[in-house]
Amino acid sequence: MKLNFALLTVIGLFAMACSQQPISQECFTRPNEGNPKDCCKAPNVIPPKDQFAECMQKYPKPSEPPTPGSMPPNHNCLAQCMFEQQGIMADGAVSKDAAISKTVAVMGGSSEWEATTKNVVEACYQKVSALGAQKDSQGCSVMAGSFLDCMPSMMFTNCPSSAWTASTECEQMKAHLQKGCPIFTLWKGPPSH
Repeated sequence: MKLNFALLTVIGLFAMACSQQPISQECFTRPNEGNPKDCCKAPNVIPPKDQFAECMQKYPKPSEPPTPGSMPPNHNCLAQCMFEQQGIMADGAVSKDAAISKTVAVMGGSSEWEATTKNVVEACYQKVSALGAQKDSQGCSVMAGSFLDCMPSMMFTNCPSSAWTASTECEQMKAHLQKGCPIFTLWKGPPSH
């Protein structure tokens, strides 16, 4: 089973708003035409979309695409809503322990993926914890949106070697993300589910 980067990306795109920094134009130049889903074979860590239907109705997808270099609205609010539903966030703060527990629980007993997941959650938590209780213009947690942005890119770039497809295309995609580009910039148009 492949890690559902496409669904994470759709949720991330749908949710990415009020990001602290605009996306570098360099990120919108794809490294190649490969499909990122073919690079990392992993357990599916994304809950079904129907679990987030209430959040998606509350924070609908914008009808117009964002201007180049900016994110669509509602990202932080959607991320906060989803994390609160999953018990990963309370009072505007991500719980590292809850994030580890919830994510590891869906790893299907794979010790390799369990270790990777713990490391990724820890790294993303450290990256966003300085944001604290900062709110965006809609009053939603900036930490939630930033944590949601971090997870899929870090899972991809830290894919265990046993699950990684060693190819030039995949290595180029990994390097693209390691420059700080969000994972959705690896797809041409919206990713398929």
